Amino acid sequence: MIENIDEIRVQDFIMSLSSETDDDIIKLKQYAIENDVPIIRDETKDFLKLILNIKKPNDILEIGTAIAYSSLVMHRNCKSAKIVTLEDFPRRVKEARENIEKYFDRDKIELIDKDASIYLKENKDSECFDLVFLDAAKGQYINWIDDIKRLMRKDAILIADNIFKDGEIIESKFLIKKRDRTIHKRMREFLKSITDDKELNTYIFNIGDGISVSIKK
Repeated sequence: MIENIDEIRVQDFIMSLSSETDDDIIKLKQYAIENDVPIIRDETKDFLKLILNIKKPNDILEIGTAIAYSSLVMHRNCKSAKIVTLEDFPRRVKEARENIEKYFDRDKIELIDKDASIYLKENKDSECFDLVFLDAAKGQYINWIDDIKRLMRKDAILIADNIFKDGEIIESKFLIKKRDRTIHKRMREFLKSITDDKELNTYIFNIGDGISVSIKK
């Protein structure tokens, strides 16, 4: 048995075996890199593709569109699904609309230019999504969870990205800069909430910047 295995080298090796074949996804990733747009990491993308292929959702809610990179990953790997995606930053909304025009089957995606807090409160429906991908303001996750659960069907999956916040979440709050302590506290509350929630089965994965996967019972 190999002791003290280098996790970074292992991750690099794993990613060397994974290659993206969709030219449009490659182009959009390159645009994000060149324009300093935060997008999901490659290992997160592969994990998301795995979940999509297992779950085969019909209705997806994405909170945090940015330039629609993760939307495109979901669209290309689950073509039958309808995606509702939320974004309220004007520049990103503009870029996302342009990319949707260019890369998507238009009847399969709806971009809503609205703050997620407003959308979740205004949407009085229940049990209408099979998969929710949460990748937005980390300090708001705890405030959204009850409404997200209401919108999830039985056996629906909630995936929350960047839950480790570049490793800060595992640190003591006293080691965190004061301006970041509120987010640190709220993310820890979110993780405690979903792991203790009797309506959910939740699993935490050390993938990318941390992923939580919650299945509604």
